[in-house]
Amino acid sequence: MNNKRKNVNRNIILTLILFSIIALGGYYFFSGKKSEIQYKTVKVTKTDLRSVIEATGTLDAVETVDVGTQISGTVKNVFIDYNSVVRKGDLIAEIDSQTQEADVLQAQANLMSAKADLMNYQAVLENAQKNYKRTEMLAQKDLVATIDVDADKKALLTAEAQVAAVRARIQQYEASLAKSKIILGYTKIYSPVDGVVIAKNVDSGQTVAASYQTPSIAAIARDLNQMQVEVNVDEADIGGVKEGQKAQFTVDTHPTEVFEGKVTQIRLSPTTSSNVVTYTVIVKVQNRNGMLMPGMTANVSLIVQEAQGVLVVPNSAFRFKPVDPSAKVDMPMGPGRGAGGGGRRLNVANNTVPTVYLLEKKAPVRTEVKKGITDGQRTEVLSGLSEGDTVITGIVVSAEGK
Repeated sequence: MNNKRKNVNRNIILTLILFSIIALGGYYFFSGKKSEIQYKTVKVTKTDLRSVIEATGTLDAVETVDVGTQISGTVKNVFIDYNSVVRKGDLIAEIDSQTQEADVLQAQANLMSAKADLMNYQAVLENAQKNYKRTEMLAQKDLVATIDVDADKKALLTAEAQVAAVRARIQQYEASLAKSKIILGYTKIYSPVDGVVIAKNVDSGQTVAASYQTPSIAAIARDLNQMQVEVNVDEADIGGVKEGQKAQFTVDTHPTEVFEGKVTQIRLSPTTSSNVVTYTVIVKVQNRNGMLMPGMTANVSLIVQEAQGVLVVPNSAFRFKPVDPSAKVDMPMGPGRGAGGGGRRLNVANNTVPTVYLLEKKAPVRTEVKKGITDGQRTEVLSGLSEGDTVITGIVVSAEGK
């Protein structure tokens, strides 16, 4: 009986010891797991990359003609409306022409009066010529005095001068009549180009005054199939913009549609607003489907460089620094780590060359790389990494550690 009780007690003690060992091992196991640092990582991949300059701009027609009037008056008729398609020479508006018509009639009357005066003075001239010729013949026969010859010659010269003066006045009245007809023609306003009316600035019955500046009747866009974006580029980025560069942009009304364009002009005149200097860059774009309209805001990406099939890593990989300052560093010995070159590992606290950290055996390994182009989120790696390498981009913060 005693032996059985001893055996039971011994089994209980062994069981308690076993559970204690398991509990203690589990505590140390899970305690060690909890203190282990967890890293955010990404794989080095190959993809296409673009280096771009982001800017905003405004869409407009390549050529917009502001049609105005050269005379003052009351608008009698307007024959266009917004979005009207017009051809060169189409009548688009008419100004009341009563005053101009009266000026034409007056100029015509003055011209007719001057022509009548010419006929009268021509008759006087012919008579003076006959008198002078007759007197001169008589003077040769000593039948008249010399003073009579001089008087007839003076009358002849006077008649010739009067005829010349009237002819000059006729030219003046002809010019005045031509000018009056031109001004009368200004009362009818015609389209100077083929295009689409994008602005109508007057209505019938409105009075326009052309004293100091030309009043605008309408704005006509020559061809909305060809449009341009006036892009405002910051002075820090303008050095990367060149004529002929490709550009892409979107508009708010079609956020999923990407439009293609090309840089055709970099205007040298800067604009300063709140101490910010910008330059206007013109991007030409085709609008064959008619989706783009003047005045739309364009979100433009000017493509500076492009690369196809290159190794890329997130920019966050270059910003990551390990908690442990004694992290090992992989210094490539060959042309590149991915090229099979071996490496020696040193403890380096600081380095000015671009570096990333690889995750090897659950520890960060610092690796020097050579950068290429960037799109603002990812950067091309020219050397130091291989496709498939695991790069650290951050540390996982657990809920308990918050």
